[in-house]
Amino acid sequence: MNQRIKASVKYLVQKHGTRDPEAIAKGEGINIVYKPYSQGTKGYYINVNGSKYIVINENLDEYTRQVVLSHELGHAMHHSDHDIYFIREHTFLSTNIYEDEANAFAAELLIDCNDIDEVQLENMSIEQISKYFRVTPELVEYKFKNKK
Repeated sequence: MNQRIKASVKYLVQKHGTRDPEAIAKGEGINIVYKPYSQGTKGYYINVNGSKYIVINENLDEYTRQVVLSHELGHAMHHSDHDIYFIREHTFLSTNIYEDEANAFAAELLIDCNDIDEVQLENMSIEQISKYFRVTPELVEYKFKNKK
């Protein structure tokens, strides 16, 4: 995982005394808006005239909402000068690197391996780890893709 992302998460967790993405976002002056969307939109980050917003689909389940909020917080912290939505929807440029970094940020923030014994972790399935950390299985797979 990118060391810059790890260092960023470590700094934010120490600064705010929590791994809660909503508390961190608010502490960083980022507005969080919950709106109903169809199934296609989970969330996005947008900077409007210097004001930062994370918009989250209120119809998502609790686990997915936390993951999406953490992912969008990653964009806010590391890509605030890029309009990822515009790049993805209106150009042929790839946004994969930005999405990978946002996923890495979310995984690092929400899955703290210091909270569980390493031997126990190695014997758990993706689903068990997901339930333990209260995140989606996809995020667990992302965090451990090179370890498991």
